[in-house]
Amino acid sequence: MTTQGRHGADAGTEELRQDVDRARQELGDTVEALAAKADVKAMARDKADQAREMARERALRARRAVASRQARTRAAQGGAAVAAAGAVAALTVWMRRRRAAQARLSHRLRKAPVQVRVRRAQRAPIRVRRTGRGPLKL
Repeated sequence: MTTQGRHGADAGTEELRQDVDRARQELGDTVEALAAKADVKAMARDKADQAREMARERALRARRAVASRQARTRAAQGGAAVAAAGAVAALTVWMRRRRAAQARLSHRLRKAPVQVRVRRAQRAPIRVRRTGRGPLKL
C-alpha cells in the first residue's frame, strides 16, 4: 500500500485551487457577457454611437469629395443624404425614448390602486377610478 507524501498532497491541493480559480474566472467572464447582452440601454447607446461614427465618416468622405467642381454638385446631394440620415437617427432615438417613457408610465398605472384620467385641454383631473388593486394610501 502506498501513501502520498506531504509534497504530493500539497501539489494536488494547489492544482485543485488553480482549477477552482480558473473556473471562477470563466464564470465571471460568462456572467459579464450575459449582463452585457441584457443591458438594453448600453446596446442602444452603442448603436447610436455607431450611427454617429458612420455619419462622421460619411461627412468626412463628403468633404473630401468637394475637392473638384463635379464633386461639389454631388456633395450637395450627399450632404442632404447625410442630413436625412442624421434626422432619421435622431427621430429613431427620440421615438425609442418616448416609447420607453410611455411603457414605464403605463407600467406604473397598472400597479396603481387609483387611476386618474386627465383630458389634454383641461388642467384639472376629471375622473378618478378605483382599480381595486391594493389598499388606497394617501
